[in-house]
Amino acid sequence: MSALDANIGRRQVLKGFLIAGPTLAIAGRLGFADGAGAFPTKTDEVPDEQDFTDIFIAAETPTLYDLKIEIKPDNRVYAEGPRQDIGQGFLTTFAMQVADHLDVPMANMDVICSPAEQKRGAAQITGGSHNTRALWDPIRIICAQMRGQLMAAGAQKLGVPVSALRTEDAHVIARDGRKVSYGELTALAASLPMARAALPKTAKDFKLIGKPQVKESAHKIVQGKQQYVTDMFPSKEFFPTVVAMAKTHGASVVSIDDSAAKAMKGVIAVTHVPGMADYLIPECVAVTAETFGIAKKAKNALKITWTAGPMDQLSDAQIDDTLNGIIDKVTSPGEGLDATFRWPYVPHAPMEENAGCGRFVDGKYEGWGGAQVPNTLQRQIAETLGIKVEDVTYHVIPAGGAFGRHLFHDQDVLVAQVAQRVGKPIKMQWMREEGIKHGRCRPVSIHHVKATVANNDVVSYEHRMACPEMDLRHGLGDVATGYVTEYNNEGACQYFFTHTQKLFYKTGPTAITLKQRLLAKPTAAWRVVYSGQVHTIDEIVMDELARMAGKDEFQYRMEMLDSDRHRAVLDKCAHEAQWGRKLPAGVAQGIGMHDEYKSIVAYIMEVDTRGKEPRMTRCTIAVDNGFCVNPKGTESSLLGQAMDGFSVVYRAGLHVDNGATRESNFHDYKWSRMFDSAPEMSVHILPSSNVIPGGVGELGVPAASGAAANAWARATGKQVRNFPINEYGA
Repeated sequence: MSALDANIGRRQVLKGFLIAGPTLAIAGRLGFADGAGAFPTKTDEVPDEQDFTDIFIAAETPTLYDLKIEIKPDNRVYAEGPRQDIGQGFLTTFAMQVADHLDVPMANMDVICSPAEQKRGAAQITGGSHNTRALWDPIRIICAQMRGQLMAAGAQKLGVPVSALRTEDAHVIARDGRKVSYGELTALAASLPMARAALPKTAKDFKLIGKPQVKESAHKIVQGKQQYVTDMFPSKEFFPTVVAMAKTHGASVVSIDDSAAKAMKGVIAVTHVPGMADYLIPECVAVTAETFGIAKKAKNALKITWTAGPMDQLSDAQIDDTLNGIIDKVTSPGEGLDATFRWPYVPHAPMEENAGCGRFVDGKYEGWGGAQVPNTLQRQIAETLGIKVEDVTYHVIPAGGAFGRHLFHDQDVLVAQVAQRVGKPIKMQWMREEGIKHGRCRPVSIHHVKATVANNDVVSYEHRMACPEMDLRHGLGDVATGYVTEYNNEGACQYFFTHTQKLFYKTGPTAITLKQRLLAKPTAAWRVVYSGQVHTIDEIVMDELARMAGKDEFQYRMEMLDSDRHRAVLDKCAHEAQWGRKLPAGVAQGIGMHDEYKSIVAYIMEVDTRGKEPRMTRCTIAVDNGFCVNPKGTESSLLGQAMDGFSVVYRAGLHVDNGATRESNFHDYKWSRMFDSAPEMSVHILPSSNVIPGGVGELGVPAASGAAANAWARATGKQVRNFPINEYGA
C-alpha cells in the first residue's frame, strides 16, 4: 500500500524545514511513532508474500523521507539523491519525479548524488533494483509540502487566497494570470510557518513521469565529457597510483625489493598497503608517480615475494569436487527430468575499472569515488585510518557501471591507506588486469535439478544449488546489521536466498535450496543475485519439460504459469516476436521469463548457430514493471541486459588454476562486443499494473539468459548443461 493511501496525521508529515541562507530548502523527515517497529524480523515468508525489496524498504523507512531539495533564487532546483548513479539512470529518474511533483521543468533541475551521511542509516544503499520504488512516496509527499509552502508565500505576495493559486513551470500563478517564480518566493517561503501541504499528485496529473526521458548525462557521455572520478583532478594535484597484487588469492607480502622502481625518474613513493583482510580487501603494494605510465612501469619493476595462498592447491576441478560434496541431494521418487548444471565464476568488469581519489590532511580525510554504500565506506575509512567518522568526508561520483561491484569499496579503502602513508593527494586506478584477476565475482555454482513427472504433469520440483559463499556483507549486510545483534554472512545468504528464489510455474511441491563453502577468491552480489544462475536453469528445464510432453514451449508455459499477469507478459512477448515463425535450419527462437522486484519480464531471442559462433539476430522483450516512471530508461536497461544474458550463456567465465585466476583482460575474458547486438531489438512495456513502480535494473538477466540458452538448444537439438556454451557445448 502506498503511504498516500493512508491517513497521515499532522505530526507525521514534515517535521521541519532546513533554512539554508535565503532559500527554501527542505530536509524532509516523515516521523513515525516507533521507528524500530519498521525493521523486519526473520520470517519464513516466501518472495510472493515478502521479497527482498520489501525488506530493503522496511529497513530504510525511518530515513527515506530525509531528502535535500532546495529552491535557489535563480529559480533552479538543487536536489541530492541518496543513491548512486552507476549508469542505470537513477539521477534522471530522481530528477523527473522531483520536477513533476514540484511543477518544475526538467531544464531547471540540478541533481547530484548525496555525499556519505551516517544519519541515513540503511537508506543510502544502491542495489536490489528498489531505488525508484523506495523514493516514490517520499518525493511525492515532500514536494507536495514544498508546493504548499510556495503557494502560501505566493498568496502573501499576490494578495489572494491560496485557493486562488496553482503551480506550473516553477511559478505560482493566480487566476487573473499574474504569476511569481519560485525563485522570487523562496526566501519568503522559508520564513513562513509550515503551511498546509498541496494535494500530492497522482498519475492523472503527471507531465513528466511515465514519459520517455533521455538520461540527463547522455549528451556528455557520447561526447566524452562526462566526469568520472579519475577525470576530476589533474595529475599534478592528485598523484597517479597503481597497485601490485599477489598472483594467488589470499596471499600476503613477505618482502619487497623496490630499488629498481624507486630509481625511476618520476616515482614518488612505493607503499606497502595492508588492505582490510576481514573484508577481503587485498594486501598490496602501491606505486605513486607523476604519471600513470611511470607508475605502471615502476610497478612492473617491483620484486615482491608472497606467501602461499589458501587456495593454491585448488583449481576448477577441485572446486567443483568441493561443491558436489556439499550440495543437497534430490529426494523425490519417480521419473522425470534429472540434470546437473554448472556456471563459472563471472566478474563484474564494468567499463570504469576500480578508481578513487583521496587526501589526508591534518587528521581528516576527504575522498571521491563511486561507492554504492558510501556511509559504510565512511565508517571503514575511519576505522582503517584511526580517526573519527565525522572526520571523513566522502563525495559520491556517478560511476561507469558497477553491476554490484561497488557494494564493496576495495579501491576507496586502499586510496585512503596510501594517502595517509604517503602524505599526498592520491588518484588510484586499478588496471583491468587487477579488476579481473583480483576483483570480486559471481561465484562458480553447481545445480542439481529434478522435476518429477507423472502423466505429463510436473508433480514435484527440486533445485539444489551449491557455490562458494557469496559475500553479502555490503548491501544486504548493511541492512541486516540494523536489526540483528551479530551479523552472520552465511545466515544472511540463506535469508536472502529464501526471500528471492521462487518458481512461478505450477510445479507441485517445490524445494529450492542453497549450500555454500567459504573460499578465498572474493565474491559479491552480481546482477540479480542468485537468480541469474538459479532461474536461468529453471527456464531451461521448462523448455525441456515442454519437449518431453510433446508440447510447444510457449503454449506449455502459458498452461504452467500461475497468474494472469505472467501470462499477459508472455503473450505480449510472443505476439511481438512472432513466436513460431519459420526460420532456417540452425536458427531458432528461445523463451525466458523472470519475476522479481515486483516486476515481470519475458524475452524471446533468435539465435543463429550456423556460423563460427552463435549470433543473436533478433530480441523481443515484454515487461510489466508496475508504474513505469521512465519508459526510455526501462527500455535501455532491458536491452543492455539482453547482452548480459547472451554473454554469460555463450562466452563469459573465469577459470581458477592453482589458486590464481587465469583470465586477465577482455582478450581472454570474452564478454560480448557492440557488434554482437541483434539488428532487431524491441521492448514492449505493458500498461501500468500498479500505482507504484517495480524494479528493472537487473530484472532481465535470467530471462535473457534463459532465452539465449533455449534458442541454442532448439536450433541444435542439444541440451545445455555447462556454461559458457562456446567453451563447453552440450
